[in-house]
Amino acid sequence: MDTFGILCLIPPLVAVALALKTKQTILSLFVAVWVGSTMLNGYNPIVGFIKIFSDFIIPSMASEWNAGLLVLVTLSGGLVAMLRVTGSAQAFAKLVTKKINNAKKGQIVTALSAFIFSYTEPCLILGTIMRPVTDTVRVSRAKLAYILDSMGCNLATFSPISSYGPFITGLIAAELIAGGVTGNEWGIWLNMLPFNMYGLFAMVTVLVVAAFNLNIGPMHEEELRARKEGKLLPDGVEPLVPEKQSALPEGYMPKTRNFIIPLICLFATLFGVIMWTGDIATNGFVGTFRNANITLGITLGFVAGGIGAGVIGVVEKLFSPTQAFNHFVNGMAELISVPFILICAWSIGSITSQMEVGAFIAGIVESYLTPGIVPFMVFLFGALISFSTGSSWGVWSIMMPIAFPMAITFDISFPYVVAAVIGGGLFGDQCSPISDTTVLSSTGASCNHVVHVKTQLPYGLTVGSCAAIGFLIGGLTRQYVLSVIVAAILLIGALVVMSKAADKKGAIA
Repeated sequence: MDTFGILCLIPPLVAVALALKTKQTILSLFVAVWVGSTMLNGYNPIVGFIKIFSDFIIPSMASEWNAGLLVLVTLSGGLVAMLRVTGSAQAFAKLVTKKINNAKKGQIVTALSAFIFSYTEPCLILGTIMRPVTDTVRVSRAKLAYILDSMGCNLATFSPISSYGPFITGLIAAELIAGGVTGNEWGIWLNMLPFNMYGLFAMVTVLVVAAFNLNIGPMHEEELRARKEGKLLPDGVEPLVPEKQSALPEGYMPKTRNFIIPLICLFATLFGVIMWTGDIATNGFVGTFRNANITLGITLGFVAGGIGAGVIGVVEKLFSPTQAFNHFVNGMAELISVPFILICAWSIGSITSQMEVGAFIAGIVESYLTPGIVPFMVFLFGALISFSTGSSWGVWSIMMPIAFPMAITFDISFPYVVAAVIGGGLFGDQCSPISDTTVLSSTGASCNHVVHVKTQLPYGLTVGSCAAIGFLIGGLTRQYVLSVIVAAILLIGALVVMSKAADKKGAIA
C-alpha cells in the first residue's frame, strides 16, 4: 500500500470544503469518495470512479452494524410517518404547549427529554416528537439540531444501558489484559465519567444555552430570525429531508392516546428485546445490556411503535389497515437520502482507514509526547482523527491501544486517560459534517445539514477548547479534579463573553 503522508487528509478536507461551498451533502461526500478512490488507484480517476462502488459503497453495507443502522434509520421513517398521519405529534404538542409557552421552555424540555429517549436514537425520534413543539414557540431548526446532536452520543457514553457503555468497557478490558494490569473495566468506566469533560460540558452547555438564551456565532442569526419572523430556516434553504404534511380529517382532534400508545409499544418492545437477547436470567440486569442486541431492540421498537400508531389510526377510522401499511412504507421512502448519505460517510471512513489517516495522526502523537501532555495530546489528536473520519468509535479503537500503554508507562490515572480518548472522539465526531450522528441530527430536526454544522461548530469548539485546556492542566499537575474545575470556569467565562458580543447584534427574547 502506498504511503500518502499528509496527503491522506485530502479526501476528508474535500468533503468539508465542498459541503460548506455547495451546501450539497451527498454531492460533497460522493466527490470526496471519488478523490480518495482515485488516489488509492494510482491517481486514475476512471478506475477510481468504478472502484467507488466495488470497493467502498457496496462493502460498506456488508458490515452487520452498518446494515443494522440502515434498516433502523429506514424504519424510523415509517414510524415518523405513522406518528404524523395519526396526529400523534400534534396531540403531544397540544398537550405540552399548555406549559411550554416560550422558546426557553421548549429548548429545556427538549434537552431533558433526551434522557428518556436516549435508547431510541434520540436524534431521530426525539426530533420528530419535539419539532412541532419547538416550531410553535419559534425555536430555529438549527437550535433543535444542536440540542439533538449534543444530547445524543454524549449522553450515551454516560449510560451503561446503551451500546456505547459495553463497547467502551470492551476496549478497556482488552487493554488491561494486554498490559497485564489488574483492574475492572466497568470500574474504570465509572471513574472516567466525571473526567469526560467534553461529553459532560457539551450537555451542560445545552442546558445553559437554553436557560440563559446564549446564542453565539451563526446561531444568533438563526434564532433572531426565527423569533422575530417565524422563519425556522433561512429563505431558499431546504432541510436535509423534505418535510411532509398530512392533513387530518376536518374536525378530527388528535387524542393524547394517539401519542402515548405508540410510545408504550416502542419502549415495551425495546426493553423486551434487550432483556431477551441479553438473557437477563443468566447475565443479570447489568450483564444483559452488555450482551444484548440493542440495535435489534431499537429496530423492532420502531416497528412496534408504527404498528401501535397504525392500530390507533384504524380504530379512529383515519385509514384502513392497507392504507396504514402504505403510510409506513411511504415514510420509509421519504428518508431514502439519509441511508445514502450514511453510506457515503462510511465510504469516506473506509478510504481514510486505507490511507491510514489514523496511523498518520497517531504517529505524530507518539513522536512528540512527554508525560505531562499525554492526556492533552490524546484528546487533541483523537478529535482530529474523529473529525477527519466522522467516527468516534473508530477513534476509540485507534487511540485506546496507544493511550493505555502510555498511562501504564507514565503512571497516569487510567480513568483520566480513558476520558481523554472518549472525549476526543466525541469532540471531533460532533463537529464533523461527515459524522453519521451529525447527519441524523439534521434529519431529526428537519434542518439543512450545512446550517446545522455551521451553527453548532462554535459551541463544539468552545467546549472542546476548554476541555483541552483542562486535560493539559490535569496532565501537568496530576490534579485531575482541579482540571475539571478550571475547564468549567473557562467554559462559563467563554459563553458569557460570546453571548454579550452576540447580544449587541440584537436581543433575542
